[in-house]
Amino acid sequence: MPDGAPPPETDRRVTALVRLLWRARQRVFFILLCAIAAYDVGVWVAGLAGHARVLDVLFAVNPVWFAVSFAAQTVAYVAYAFALQGTARVDGGPRLPFRQAIRVVAAGFGAYFARSAKGGFELDYRALRGAGARRQEAMARVVGLGMLEYAILAPAALGAAMWIYAAPHGGNRYAALTLPWLAVVPGFAVALWLTNESRRRRLQARRVEGGRHTVVADAVGGLTILRRLLLAPHRHIRPLLGTSVYWFCELVCLWASLRAFHAEVAIPALVLAYATGYVISRRGLPLGGIGVAEAFLTFSLFWLGVPLPKALLGVFAYRAFNFWLALLPAAILGSTVREIRENGTTGTHDRLAA
Repeated sequence: MPDGAPPPETDRRVTALVRLLWRARQRVFFILLCAIAAYDVGVWVAGLAGHARVLDVLFAVNPVWFAVSFAAQTVAYVAYAFALQGTARVDGGPRLPFRQAIRVVAAGFGAYFARSAKGGFELDYRALRGAGARRQEAMARVVGLGMLEYAILAPAALGAAMWIYAAPHGGNRYAALTLPWLAVVPGFAVALWLTNESRRRRLQARRVEGGRHTVVADAVGGLTILRRLLLAPHRHIRPLLGTSVYWFCELVCLWASLRAFHAEVAIPALVLAYATGYVISRRGLPLGGIGVAEAFLTFSLFWLGVPLPKALLGVFAYRAFNFWLALLPAAILGSTVREIRENGTTGTHDRLAA
């Protein structure tokens, strides 16, 4: 070693420190980006609602309801981990320990750890690859889990929409919000048609052609997982119950956040507003859907009868639990995220080749 040159241990420590500072700068940047997006949406909607009215509602808050929101969001994490773990096991898939599943879920809900266009679902895919699943199997289970979310939420939204449409003076007034949910029925029919055994094999056989055929094959693979879950619920109670409890807790969290600002909302309106305004899960959007979810959900509640100031503050309180608090466990699990990505990229191939 030349005179005056730092020892190798020092070089490694400096390199590790530089990487740590770089990652910290990235995280701060994405947090600031999220804060700016949420602030802009909040100011814009508050201007439409009237700043004085918003402040009046804010000062009359009943914070006791926030304890309910926090508890509901905590249970939602656990329920989603059960859903991920159970979906991974369909058709003899990889065993994902529950401790690992809860870490993947907690990290995936932390938006700045899910910066790709695939959002938190990328971590699900990497975790399954690291657990030993082949590329096609891992993708089918990730897509299937995403479809399972809406296979449970969509019928509930359809039922709520038809209830509101059939109510006195509800048909013409809410037709634009309710009637589009009738598409759920042909949607399920198309899914059953695509997952017919012979058709499924033919579509998935085109995977080798690449391009759009790969996308179609992945979608059919996810639909096949979903079909097996729904047609044999007694064998797959964990993912079905986990996803159902997840959505229920999300709705409870939103309801309690609205109640904190004395907003009265009927259950059908709550379900329909949530499904309409939050139609894409925060794990499926980069940056957790910040800004988009706040605007859509606020206006969905407003269109269904919740006063705009109460809807705005209730939604932002809900997102405080649903989005911002999720950054804390995600930050703690930063090393877990790096491990999942590394194992899902390289470790799987090594194990399968051995």
